[in-house]
Amino acid sequence: MTIVRTNARDVSKASVIAGEILLVEDQRSLAQMAAKMLHERWGCHVLIATSLAEVHAILAQGDRDFFVAVSDLNLPDAPNGEVIDVLVAANIPVIAMTGAFDDDLYDDFMTKGLVDYVLKDSLNSYAYVAELIGRLHKNQGIKVLVIDDSESFCELIKHMLQRQKLQVFLAYNGEDGLRTLEAHPDIRLVLADYMLPVMDGLAFVTAVRRKLGKDRLAIIGITGAEDRRMSAKFLKSGANDFIFKPFSYEELVCRVNQNLDMLGKLDVMRQIAYMDYLTGLPNRRHLFEKGVARYAQALKKGEPAHVVALDIDHFKKFNDTHGHECGDEVLKHFGRLLAVNFKNDFVARIGGEEFVVLVCGGDPARVLQHLEAFREAVAKSVVQYGNLQLSFTLSIGVTSQPQTIFDAALKVADDHLYLAKARGRNRVVHD
Repeated sequence: MTIVRTNARDVSKASVIAGEILLVEDQRSLAQMAAKMLHERWGCHVLIATSLAEVHAILAQGDRDFFVAVSDLNLPDAPNGEVIDVLVAANIPVIAMTGAFDDDLYDDFMTKGLVDYVLKDSLNSYAYVAELIGRLHKNQGIKVLVIDDSESFCELIKHMLQRQKLQVFLAYNGEDGLRTLEAHPDIRLVLADYMLPVMDGLAFVTAVRRKLGKDRLAIIGITGAEDRRMSAKFLKSGANDFIFKPFSYEELVCRVNQNLDMLGKLDVMRQIAYMDYLTGLPNRRHLFEKGVARYAQALKKGEPAHVVALDIDHFKKFNDTHGHECGDEVLKHFGRLLAVNFKNDFVARIGGEEFVVLVCGGDPARVLQHLEAFREAVAKSVVQYGNLQLSFTLSIGVTSQPQTIFDAALKVADDHLYLAKARGRNRVVHD
């Protein structure tokens, strides 16, 4: 028996995927190539078995935590797919690799509850498997809501989606669906039937779209009605996609994954638009959209809102003396200090060496005490740039006086910052 584990010594970062991947493939060279691809892509150990006997030996150890098994259907000692039954019985999610395919085999796969199957027709097949495993990894943190008045149908869809490692919530009418979204605002996808009691699917979609756009929540409409125009009605009401009953597991998964992929791409674009590329902190645009709303919400609740303007003293000297790369290192160092010391507050880089912190809650005296301690910590910190050890100081302006709008509060904090500069820098000026 030969069991091969991929070597992890070349991976400098922690595994992206918790748990191991079990790869069952009798062609050793192909197995090694596929294991290397999966290991490099996801950073986790890939355990190779080349026969059913080796699979039994691995499972007999009893101490393995497999995220998924990728298994060839035909092995020398199991030519009729017996390995799939063994893996399913061990409660391991299975992706089957097969060189041939027909309807009977598809029905068999669906009955056994496989995650998916992949036609083994080229080396690109394992590239597809790597992406599929990535989708499963992302799905673990994604919540999905299914709304249908049939409890048995809801349970069926729940079972299908859980095979994709999604977190599934159920509701049996439109109003229940709205309440579930209210209780779980991080739900990313809804599958809603048209024929619902209390509030039908179209009314549900319309109500949701008053609050959440297509970039935040994807909705797939479902119906078994004969009216083929229903898809257009759903889409015009604000649904992202539509599917007619009855549908197969494979069709459902494809539509769900397409919509989740779309949301993921929009999330990346939003992150790029709202994040400062250098420090990784929110940028000016994010501040004036989300920060403004947070400031207004704090004032509405009667909570204190402290607006802090921060500026690195004599920053220009780093660029002039050591070059812009040195200046970038100083900014990144300062960004990390801000992120750690104000992790519960809204921090943003608004341009150059200028930063803003919005602190909601807490009395002014404690906020000032924290800012003074932070100023001292910054002055003592060291930036390592090549062989150089550099340090810098910080000027801070802060206002705790409520203003009618955020811009006015920021203007006051900025005025206090310039006073700190005029008085000799490396100090905090407040109301």
